[in-house]
Amino acid sequence: MRLAVREAITRWLSRLMYGVAAVALASLVLEYGFDLSRGQTRLLHMIDLAVVALFVANAIVRFLLSTRKLAYVRRHWPSFAVLALILVQLGLVFHFQARGWLPAFLEARTVFSLTKAYIIVIQFYIVALIIGQAVKANSGLAARRIAPPRTVVLSFLLLIFVGTLFLLTPNATVPGEIDVVDAAFTATTSVCVTGLVVLDTGSYFTGFGQGVILVLIQIGGLGLITLTAFFALVVRRSLGVREGLVLRGMLSFESLGKVGRTLRYMIGITLVLEGAGAVLLFLTTRPDFGRVGEAAGRSVFHAVSAFCNAGLSLYSTSFERYVDNVPYNLVITTLIIAGGLGFPVIMNVLGRRVLSSGTSRMRSRWSLHSKIVLATTATLLLAGTLGFFLLESNGILAGKPLGEKLLSSYFASVTARTAGFNTVRTSYLAVPTLFMLAVLMFIGGSPGGTAGGVKTSTFGIVLASITSTFRGKGRVELFQRMVPDEGVREALVVVAMGIVVVAVGTFVLLIVEELPLKDVLFEVVSAFGTVGLSTGVTASLSPVGKIALMVIMLTGRIGPLTLALAIGEREEKPVYDYPRERVVIG
Repeated sequence: MRLAVREAITRWLSRLMYGVAAVALASLVLEYGFDLSRGQTRLLHMIDLAVVALFVANAIVRFLLSTRKLAYVRRHWPSFAVLALILVQLGLVFHFQARGWLPAFLEARTVFSLTKAYIIVIQFYIVALIIGQAVKANSGLAARRIAPPRTVVLSFLLLIFVGTLFLLTPNATVPGEIDVVDAAFTATTSVCVTGLVVLDTGSYFTGFGQGVILVLIQIGGLGLITLTAFFALVVRRSLGVREGLVLRGMLSFESLGKVGRTLRYMIGITLVLEGAGAVLLFLTTRPDFGRVGEAAGRSVFHAVSAFCNAGLSLYSTSFERYVDNVPYNLVITTLIIAGGLGFPVIMNVLGRRVLSSGTSRMRSRWSLHSKIVLATTATLLLAGTLGFFLLESNGILAGKPLGEKLLSSYFASVTARTAGFNTVRTSYLAVPTLFMLAVLMFIGGSPGGTAGGVKTSTFGIVLASITSTFRGKGRVELFQRMVPDEGVREALVVVAMGIVVVAVGTFVLLIVEELPLKDVLFEVVSAFGTVGLSTGVTASLSPVGKIALMVIMLTGRIGPLTLALAIGEREEKPVYDYPRERVVIG
């Protein structure tokens, strides 16, 4: 077959499969998001089988069109492996159903139907196929040479849109309905791992709705592009140059060659820390629940929410019930700090500990970035703890034991750095305390992680720049290293843009809402820092106010500089220079 004809068929199949994947996704949404009759459910199952059949036919046609068939099978082995499992299970189902006694035995004991089990496996296969199509779409998007910042923005917008559709389904909420703005706000606060809520997560949303929110938190915390690139690594064992460039910007990693390894470590670290956190939370809270499943589900939800710095809780009063529970507080704060440090720092620290056990040639040093992040984080945690303790000892902490005061102060200092949980009522805090928390929220966590804000490294560089100016130095130095002038300029720009976003957002909300300045400012800073702490005004906002907060949350999650680069056009560096002239500053 001629090469042109082969390529034309391949392109046509690719377009067809995107449409089939959309139909498969719609089928899953209809089945699990709506109450359907038995006939409608059967029809959807037939559609699922047709989808699988089309994907199988696509794989067979592509295999026949390939010139190197063995190499094609090696590149697409996950698809063929899953297909083999599907065929084996299909044979077993028909075999046992033909005998008749096994299905009757299982159904008589209300275990499960073999056909239902088969459909569930088919749907898992469909999810895998949809992920595969997302990987191809990600590669295609990168191949179109869209600027990396725009790719990041588009991925978050797409995830918010899909999440909104899922939350609008009747089975996602207890009342069976939800306002479009509230659904979009919930999807945005989940994807942007913010934690501001207009509806109580634990009581308003069903188990299906909470599952959707949990998935949005996990994908939003790591990034849709990160996950699709990880699956691309699993399937293709390599990343394209354009995909690597986008990921390098998202992960704040300098070397393009280390992106793939960083990606694997990211997923591994996430699974290990979230899994360990869920187990520890389960052991701590198991006596509080009658059912094991409820305790396990809440533990997993809160572990993921804490590590992703989301701040969403299934309790209407967040963690106020555990204000004096030391193990629970320590597990949650450890997860928050780990997620907020950023994966480059975690990898750098773990690499030093592992490699330093060998010979001196294997020793690795902490990078300047890691030192700035760790030093700034420790300083902010200590300052926040002492500040909260001193400001609220005679306020909301009055009459409590010293240990509980210190624990509450430490938790507040940690959670203000983009997590958004609370063990004391935020609306009862004094105005100076709210201002201090707002400063911590504005600074936020660290680059390359799940946190928001202007980032600790940015704040550290700005402080170092101010200190260098006071000392009359012409350069910025930290830990016996010189920070490039470009890095200093970017840090100043990020802080300046953050202040502008907060100022404009506060101004807009003051116009559309009749609320005190302190509540509005605190709410806007919380949204920009993707924190989620609130004085209790989020649910009372008008639709316009909620939309404004959604824009601020998205800006804070993506980063004001990234958003500006996505909106604007990067100009080529001019080949000429204008004459320099000094301007009086100050």
